[in-house]
Amino acid sequence: MKRLGCLFALICCLHFLPNLAHAQPEGALQFALDYARFRMNTNTAQVELYVALPRAQLRFVQDAGELLAAFEVQVTISLGDSAVVNHAWSAHTIAQDTSEITRSQLLYTQAAFQLPVNNYHAFVRVRDMNSALLGAQKLELPVEAFESEKLALSDIEISSRTTRDTAWSPFYKNRYTVIPNPNATFGLALPMLYTYAEIYNLSHPSDSSYSVAYRILDGQGKQMKSLPERRRPIIGKQLVEVGACNVVSLPGGTYFLEVRVTDHGTKQEAFRRRKFFVYREEEVPPAAQTAGEVGYEFLMLQYRDRPLAELDKEFKTVRYISTKEEQKIYASLEEQGKRDFLVKFWQSRDQSPETPRNEYREDYLTRVKYSQDNFSGLREGYETDMGRVLLVYAQPSEIERFPSSSENRPYQIWKYFELEGGVEFVFVDVNNWGEYKLVHSTARGELSDTDWERWINPSR
Repeated sequence: MKRLGCLFALICCLHFLPNLAHAQPEGALQFALDYARFRMNTNTAQVELYVALPRAQLRFVQDAGELLAAFEVQVTISLGDSAVVNHAWSAHTIAQDTSEITRSQLLYTQAAFQLPVNNYHAFVRVRDMNSALLGAQKLELPVEAFESEKLALSDIEISSRTTRDTAWSPFYKNRYTVIPNPNATFGLALPMLYTYAEIYNLSHPSDSSYSVAYRILDGQGKQMKSLPERRRPIIGKQLVEVGACNVVSLPGGTYFLEVRVTDHGTKQEAFRRRKFFVYREEEVPPAAQTAGEVGYEFLMLQYRDRPLAELDKEFKTVRYISTKEEQKIYASLEEQGKRDFLVKFWQSRDQSPETPRNEYREDYLTRVKYSQDNFSGLREGYETDMGRVLLVYAQPSEIERFPSSSENRPYQIWKYFELEGGVEFVFVDVNNWGEYKLVHSTARGELSDTDWERWINPSR
């Protein structure tokens, strides 16, 4: 196979691509997409498009003793119904064996286009060149005029890594290598948020100085963190601004990075904001712009890196609260469709949709874990009678435990004081192997046996 141009970077990141499900159909090649705009002149901008996709999605084939995967990116930028840009490029990645290919790896690539001021829309398609797998996204692409004299800032490019460099690469600009982070997500696996921006129209030549201030706001605009203001001499009319901030201590949620530049000679200020996300597996965002939006995003984060077997196992645990129609739909879906289904399944049962947290899901899965830890034996804990009752009715108000004796088998009585005016469930270790069977209940629709005590003492 002919070698293709290697226009990408590879970075390991344990959590990635949080917003893909509502951008691309199930079964499609998943990728993240973003852009940043930099000034060429007052009426033209250089627009950079950034793409990131999971390496393990691609099909690797044997090639000269190595494993080779390749993909193609096609970009069409249109103004109204007319295409003004059609551009495609290819990239490849090589592995010595399958152990080098993991779900936590991302491939990054980018391209730049010079566009006059106007409102464009872009259509981006990514194709696995060794399989039929495709993915596509649309993106609104407004290009605004940059001021000719007034202090101004480019967009903030949020990156996975920004380093001083002199070697050319597709990620090189102004003596820096800037590896993009199109999904703008950070956490334990990617704790440092790097930025690249350009400052325009500083008062040069001048003996004055300028300063740059960084701060991080939560989704409600509350300041969560700030960095000390940095003051520097003005050595040019156009300067590069790079920064880095450790965000791993922030709770999971949606945030805005604000960069503010002040020219002390002209007293002018310019600032930009850029949204990013912090993902922590055990947390949900404490504040967000809308609970529904962030609820969806962070539920999807829970599932985006889960293998199919784990998705199926979780859905098995909700058999008691899912309808037959839901079970049929889930069984008919492909892997990505199942991820999206689980997100919507839990959202539809969220008893507090006005908050970002899905307390219902948290409580239910906590009970699943409890049943697995305490009731598992010959069967999964959630499949036992005790597991089912726990998952359907929650924790009992009171449990009476009766150990085995020379005459009686061990049994338990679970009491729910607030359910139907007070109900009971009686469980007996019928076979003496540690799994308690439900033999009687006073709850409507449950097994009722007025002579249930015969199960405790079969000889009576």
